[in-house]
Amino acid sequence: MISRYAVVAFLIAPLVAAPALASAQPSSAPAGDATTRPPRNAQGTGVVTAVDPAGGTVTLKHDPIPALGWPSMTMDFKAAPALIAKLKVGEKIAFDVNEGHIVPEITAARKR
Repeated sequence: MISRYAVVAFLIAPLVAAPALASAQPSSAPAGDATTRPPRNAQGTGVVTAVDPAGGTVTLKHDPIPALGWPSMTMDFKAAPALIAKLKVGEKIAFDVNEGHIVPEITAARKR
């Protein structure tokens, strides 16, 4: 028969260990996630698939961007109105991007 002390110890052990386990981080953990670290800048290449001046966005089908860990994909980017005005659907571009915390932003674009 199991003693009462053994049952109590069994029930309390996870409560005592949980704070210690929650604060432990593996040594390979990244130094912050996308919301706590400063936004990173990188360069990429892609094709303009949509331009939305009213929404302030440009949609690009871009190649992988290793500096950000991004695979190739189609996604929306914020951009300044002057930059949006210069971009045309179907145009191949090289671009500078700031990954931002919510929506990445194209900060410069050059025709390829």
